[in-house]
Amino acid sequence: MLRDMPDGAVASPVAGRMEEPCDQGSITPEARAFSRDRVVDRSFSLAGHLSKSLGVAAAIAVLGGWLAWGAAWWMWLAVPVFWLVANVVEWLIHYYPMHRPLLPRVLYRNHALVHHRAFAGADQEIHERCELSVVMMPWYTLLFVFASASPIAVLAGWIGGPGLAGVFLLSAVAYFLFYEVVHTVHHLPQASLRRSWWGRRRVLASMRANHHLHHQLERMTEVNFNVTFGLADRLLGTYERPARGRA
Repeated sequence: MLRDMPDGAVASPVAGRMEEPCDQGSITPEARAFSRDRVVDRSFSLAGHLSKSLGVAAAIAVLGGWLAWGAAWWMWLAVPVFWLVANVVEWLIHYYPMHRPLLPRVLYRNHALVHHRAFAGADQEIHERCELSVVMMPWYTLLFVFASASPIAVLAGWIGGPGLAGVFLLSAVAYFLFYEVVHTVHHLPQASLRRSWWGRRRVLASMRANHHLHHQLERMTEVNFNVTFGLADRLLGTYERPARGRA
């Protein structure tokens, strides 16, 4: 979906060469001039993308449903707890492999070197549907996320048996899909959102403002790593309130 680039480098349409990734607080003019057009996949199919991503999500959900079949009623009370855990996992994945050149580096390349430069500064909104190719996560990201979270599923199974492990898997799938929807909405045109009731809600405007502040190149490795609710950001000291009026 994205052009292959050496680890730790990003194509510069201004300089015509490979630029080193920016350090915290050190943003080159070339990095600021990164062209979104160079990384947008013009052949992107939203239907094709959703079929792959939702197919993986459905497979994990089926496994979770099979394990959770017949689970005790009290196990479902753990869903809010699992969502809190997922909020911390969201922060950890966003803070580390997405913004630090750790293995697997594909997450760092796709996110920090491409997505953040494609949506930098004040221009946070897509202008055409194919630009969703640099907004929505590749389908295989879900496999990495659940591989990372598998120890939690094992722990849940050890505590409450297969039923609790299944409840965790279902909760995690729901959280991931929620994350993807929220992140996509953060990059939709404000004019489109204003035409819907939910698009005019203050809570959504606040979440968008938090994410758009995170997208400023000088701040992207420091603040607002929760794309959804900023609970882990507040807990771990990385929350920063956007200036009034930022959307």
